[in-house]
Parts: sequence; structure tokens; C-alpha cells
Amino acid sequence: MTSVSDVDRPLAGIRVLDLTTFLSGPVAARTLADLGAEVIRIEPPHGDPTRAGGGRVVGDAPSDFYLALHRDRRGVALDLKGDAGRSVLRQLVAHSDVLLENFRPGVTGRLGVAYDDLAPLQRGLVYCTITGYGSDGPIADQAATDGALQAFGGVLELTGELGELGLPVPLPIADLVAGATAAQAVLAALVARARTGRGAHVDVSMLEALLGWLLVADRERTLAAPTTLVVVASDGIALLVQSVMHFHARLVELLAPVPGCEALAADPRFATRADRTLHRGDYEALVRRAFMTRSSAAWLDALGAIGIPASRVQRIDEALVHPQLRHRDAVCEIDVPGLGPRAVLTAPFRFDGERKTATSAPPAIGEHTGAVLRELLDCSTDDIARLRAAGAFGAIEVL
Repeated sequence: MTSVSDVDRPLAGIRVLDLTTFLSGPVAARTLADLGAEVIRIEPPHGDPTRAGGGRVVGDAPSDFYLALHRDRRGVALDLKGDAGRSVLRQLVAHSDVLLENFRPGVTGRLGVAYDDLAPLQRGLVYCTITGYGSDGPIADQAATDGALQAFGGVLELTGELGELGLPVPLPIADLVAGATAAQAVLAALVARARTGRGAHVDVSMLEALLGWLLVADRERTLAAPTTLVVVASDGIALLVQSVMHFHARLVELLAPVPGCEALAADPRFATRADRTLHRGDYEALVRRAFMTRSSAAWLDALGAIGIPASRVQRIDEALVHPQLRHRDAVCEIDVPGLGPRAVLTAPFRFDGERKTATSAPPAIGEHTGAVLRELLDCSTDDIARLRAAGAFGAIEVL
């Protein structure tokens, strides 16, 4: 039962075993951790490949990528290719609520840790599988990266110019959407379990999750230039201005009085969006001339006064230190071994005005193996030594 003090941790008491790697699964795990679940990361003894750049052992510094994804959880090292490691995992499953995995189809079956292998150990287990194209079907076994999924799903139709196909967007949207979808599905399965007492096998396809978003994408390019423009004000600061729908008339009313820009209102070449697109160069030249007459702050005030969406163009690190995020406690600092204080986003959820702000650096490989086994499985020092001798943890030293 969640107490008043746990209002910012609605999943307090829920334990998640995270067997995932790369991005989609860790996004789901991070979301569940942000909601207050206890996440135990099960990692192979040789380490997750996304640790590249640091964080392989205690004292090493994790990469920014790894820090963003794997903070706020405990780390256990298990060699699932051996009987001893699989035996430990099976015992942990009996004490857990959720298991996340994003292996290629067939891998969990070969390892003996598929849903049908583990569900009998825990009637209420919510077992979540994330795959690229789906866990079955004619191309289920095809290797899936975010770029390949973007190409298959149609993203390149959106990124090209003048009818040509473009490149994948430099944001792993298939992974991110799948991770968010998986977290939603796990939450729904936990709600159902509260009614029935039974868990479920959740099956999430990255492709299907991505297509669900792409079907509401701007395929008609209504937000493309010249509707959306990046302009430069007189102080050299870049602004993004978006004059979609009725906002265009407001923008023209604001800019046309600028000397030399009267044609924005009078020239029939700019009357409709199609006209402005056809004569994009001339239209954009006038808009840019207008914005060069005042400072970015002045333009943002003027645009805001009439409700036109606009923003100063910032880099990611600039956004992280903006007073808006600090005001809402959306950013905190954690001390990362090897890096020192590091700004990270806190949980993006507020419940009754409270936000979970406490977090911790990603664990080193197997950092909490001994503590977790003692706490959950009541293992003694001798038990852990026997498991290590049997190869359960690979070459990792367990304290």
C-alpha cells in the first residue's frame, strides 16, 4: 500500500528485473524507476556493450548515454549461458513483479528464460518482450536497428526534400517509442494483475509502436518551411518561429509594418501556404529582413503577446540549465564517480505536486550482486562463494 510519503513513487513496492540492453528496454526500465519501482539490472559479466566509454567497473566513469539511461537502479552480474547463473535468475523471478527483455527472437528460449520457463515460478509475473519487428512473423528474425526500422516504417519519407527520401532523424525514435509503449503496457498489466492475481506476457514490436506515431505525423509537411523558420534577430540570436494555421495572419500583421517588408501583406505571391512554398526564397528573405531589426528578447515579447509559438534556439545543455526546469525541480545533480557532479533529469512526473528527485549513478558491473542475493534469496557468504565457483557471475568479484 502506497503511503502518503510515497505519493511521488506510485510503483513503490514493485520490483523489476531488467535484462535489456541498448535503448528500448532501458527506456522502459528508467520510466518504471522514475515511477518508484525498484529496478535490478541483470547484466552479463563482461558488461553491457553500451558502457563503451566508461563505467565498466567500480570507479570508472559512465558515458553520458549510459548515465541518462541506467541511473537509479541496482546492478547484478549473472552469466545466463550457464546453469548457475540461470538458477539465480529463476530464484530472483520468484521474488519479482516484472521482467523486461529485448533479446532477438529465440534467444530467451535457447537460454531457458522465456516466458513459459519463468511464469510458473511467479503467477503474477509481468514479462515484457521488446523486439524490432515482432516476436513472430516472416521477418521476425531480421536484425533491427533504429535506423533500419525508421526506413521500414516510412520516416525517410518525412525527412526528405522535394519528394526525395531523406535520412533517419538523429534521434532513435523507434527505440524511444517502443520503450514508452512497453512501460505503458507493463503498467496496464500490473493494473489487471491487481484484479485477477495473474501476470501476463507483454509483447511490444518497435515497428508497430513507431507506426502508431507515424500515422499522425506531418506527412503533408504543413509544418515545413516556410511555415516553420529559424531566423536571426539583431543580436545574433537564432529564433524558431512557427506560423501554422491562423498564426500566419498574426505574424504578417506584426512584420509587415517593418520598413521594406510591406510585401508580406500585399504581395499575392504570399497569400496562401502553397503560394509561400512556391515563392519560398522571396518570402523567407522578407521575414528574415524583418527579424534583423530588433533583438531576440524584443521579438519573443512581441510574438508572445499575440500568441505566436516561438523560442530561442538552444543546445541541449542550455535547456538543462534553464530556470524553468530548475523552478520545477526537473533537474538535479548527482555525484558520478570519475566525473564529479553531473546534471541529470529527474522523474518527469509530478503527483499532487510532488516529484521523485532522488536518484543515483548507474551501478558498476555486478556492484550490488552480493547485497541483492543476501536480501532477496537469503544467501550466505558461503552460498555466494559456491555460486561464484560454479560460474554464476563470471569473473566478477562479489562482495
